[in-house]
Amino acid sequence: MRHLLEYIALALVLAGCSAGHEPSLSDKLDTYFAERYPLPDEPGGAVIIAQGDSIIYERYFGVADMATGERVDSATRFNIASVSKQFTVAGLMQTGVDIDRPVCDFEPWPQPFWQKVTLRHLASHTSGVPDSRDRSDRQRCIEATDASSMEYFPAIDSLKFAPGTAYDYLNPSFLILAQVVEQQRGIEFVKAQQKYIFEPAGMSSTFYYEPDTVAPHMAHGYEPVDGNWQEYDYGEETFFATRPDGGIYSTARDMLRWERALARGTVLDSASVAEAYSPHVDVSSSPWCDYQRRPATKYGLGWFIDESEKHTKIYHTGDNGGFQAYVAKYPALDISIIVLENRHDRDRWAMARFIDSLIIGR
Repeated sequence: MRHLLEYIALALVLAGCSAGHEPSLSDKLDTYFAERYPLPDEPGGAVIIAQGDSIIYERYFGVADMATGERVDSATRFNIASVSKQFTVAGLMQTGVDIDRPVCDFEPWPQPFWQKVTLRHLASHTSGVPDSRDRSDRQRCIEATDASSMEYFPAIDSLKFAPGTAYDYLNPSFLILAQVVEQQRGIEFVKAQQKYIFEPAGMSSTFYYEPDTVAPHMAHGYEPVDGNWQEYDYGEETFFATRPDGGIYSTARDMLRWERALARGTVLDSASVAEAYSPHVDVSSSPWCDYQRRPATKYGLGWFIDESEKHTKIYHTGDNGGFQAYVAKYPALDISIIVLENRHDRDRWAMARFIDSLIIGR
């Protein structure tokens, strides 16, 4: 039932076509998103689709903060959750460190398998390192920090599989990569990312979350509970305060600036970008993890790679409390798609397929 409105939206688009009037791309998107966010006083989202430097479509829907009534607009900062991972990879590659070096070169942990696990394995979710963090205390999980989330590493007794042989999505691996960035830069990770990633990309509204953060235009994430909207972000759910794997807040326009910076070689040279966008492991056949396990899907370094269409799509999703994010690109077409939402009750993949069908058809 929860996806019914989206299917109705698609039916309306098709009906318009069959009636002899071909709606424009913007008309089709407006119809779809009007049904995705039907009420203006509910949480919503920000949508930008661009080709090169030209914005094809830009719309803002709903309320960013239910307590104040502040609306979603171009200044609204959303948590982008796991989309944050690509920034950690960019920071790592930018230092010039050899990503085929083993973890034991950077961390003092005693287990011999760290001699086989490389930075590349961590960045591509192919390390075989298990996520055996203690989850018995939910409040401690909610308040977890980068440091506390890494405490379990020295106690791991074995890997799940040989490094580089399979895909298993692992959030804490990016905390190790962040420490390598700190070692290479000689400054704290967040400061390094601000100086070498955000500032060169022109992302002035983007930052890493801290529990005491107070910043203008920060959206809250929400979930529907018994007909009401319940705040669902830091304090209610885990993951917000672990920064390298999911702690970035950004605006849709800043994310477009990020896409342009990658395309222009502003933050990474073209060889590094090509390596990050290249398949490192097959996701669709993984016996270990079902996150994004779809046909013709691979993982590179910080990005998923969808080869199911005639043009390859590079993308990442993010889920954190009441936030969900979808940031994708078709490099061959120079098209970027950014959807940031502060509600988690809509079918993201149905939305992605709909947008893809319009883009590929166009």
